[in-house]
Amino acid sequence: MKTNRHSRKSGNPDSIDPRVDPANADQLLTHFDRLIQTPESVQRLRRFILDLAVRGKLVEQDPEDEPATELLERIAKEKARLVKAGEIRRQKAIPTLLEGDLPFSLPANWKWSQIAEIGLLNPRNNAGDDVRASFIPMPMIPADYGATCSHEVRQWGDIKKDYTHFAEDDVGLAKITPCFQNGKSTVFRNLTGGLGSGTTELHIVRPLFVDSNFIVLFLKCPHFIETGVPKMTGTAGQKRVPREYFAHSPFPLPPLAEQHRLVAKVDELMGLCDRLEASLTTGDRGRVRLFGALLEKAMSN
Repeated sequence: MKTNRHSRKSGNPDSIDPRVDPANADQLLTHFDRLIQTPESVQRLRRFILDLAVRGKLVEQDPEDEPATELLERIAKEKARLVKAGEIRRQKAIPTLLEGDLPFSLPANWKWSQIAEIGLLNPRNNAGDDVRASFIPMPMIPADYGATCSHEVRQWGDIKKDYTHFAEDDVGLAKITPCFQNGKSTVFRNLTGGLGSGTTELHIVRPLFVDSNFIVLFLKCPHFIETGVPKMTGTAGQKRVPREYFAHSPFPLPPLAEQHRLVAKVDELMGLCDRLEASLTTGDRGRVRLFGALLEKAMSN
């Protein structure tokens, strides 16, 4: 039997704030017409959707899914295999998360983890100098959820030094201000030759048995960004997110099957948000009410 994470309460629409635990989706839906008045309010809706997703409140949990604890065991075994095969170095010990470090409660079959635990940090590529690869400077990395990177095609020998390495399906986070605050993060896909390099202002993780899209969903959510801003170091205009924050912040890990469901649901809802923005541009309030009904249906499972 599946359990539904949605609760049915209403409240003041002004209380729908990405910095506050979004207890339910009905807060948003009850006051939909009042909230969705401008493109800025649609952006607020997008942030709310991301926060619901990373807290396990957007799709149903299925007790038949492989629990996140077992997923972490598979990841640990894969890392051990890679070390034994000489493909990676032995990983540094992962610091223990204390109860006070955990920002909110999770569903029973989820598990608090860390990005350093679920993947390989800042991996390096090994390829011939004449191999064609992708080069991605910061302006080509998107801030919007669901947007894809563009890239330049160059020879690997020209871009392998003094740049950040990444490969197909790796995840990158912009660490410098204001790019971090703006939500610049991405899954690297459709890379020429399957590999690339780019701006040095990136943290990179190569996921193991974890959906890259779910990681980006987390990196773009208000909780991760707003918690990270006070931890940035450096001078004004050149502040950066420390590696430790990227690598060791509490990461809410769902079962892999639920990760896929969450990504699909968020994609669906973001598509509805796109249509909402278009209707606001044309001033068609009837369409806004229609899309509100569609959104309610999408979020009601």
